[in-house]
Amino acid sequence: MSAPAAPLEIRAATPADAAVLTRLGARLFEQAFGADNSPEDMHAYLAVAFTEERQRQELEDPGSRVWVALAPDSEEPLGYAHVRRAPGPAPVRARRPAEVARFYVDRAWHGRGVANALMDACLAQADAWECDGVWLGVWQSNARAIAFYERRGFRKVGAQSFLLGRDRQMDWVMERTG
Repeated sequence: MSAPAAPLEIRAATPADAAVLTRLGARLFEQAFGADNSPEDMHAYLAVAFTEERQRQELEDPGSRVWVALAPDSEEPLGYAHVRRAPGPAPVRARRPAEVARFYVDRAWHGRGVANALMDACLAQADAWECDGVWLGVWQSNARAIAFYERRGFRKVGAQSFLLGRDRQMDWVMERTG
């Protein structure tokens, strides 16, 4: 009989992880959305959203936390989530909300518990901040992500635009309260 696999590790990222998150974030964003968007729009978005300086600023913000999922018995990052204290758009009802600003898992690890572990970390952080709700924006065409968020108690409450390069897209705004 073989030994059981080591458990997945979820750890808080630090400013020292800025370069790793820059590469990981850009890779996973392109993996998730590259096939459905023009290379020009994708490149323009990635060049602004995933700079090392921006990642470091987010990691140094006391109202922000980034959680990294590591493969068992490895330092290989395979997903991450960024949660921050942030007011939501008009449809969000929480008075003291947290936002799941980014949430990505490498496609090779889908269905293996990584997303649930990352969401657990985000929700625990929101509880520690004494938030009364959590919200997020998710591309309306991302059926897999929408189904996951619904299973985790999020409900569609509205929509907001998202600019990817020059392409204005629509995201569902989803909220979980209580």
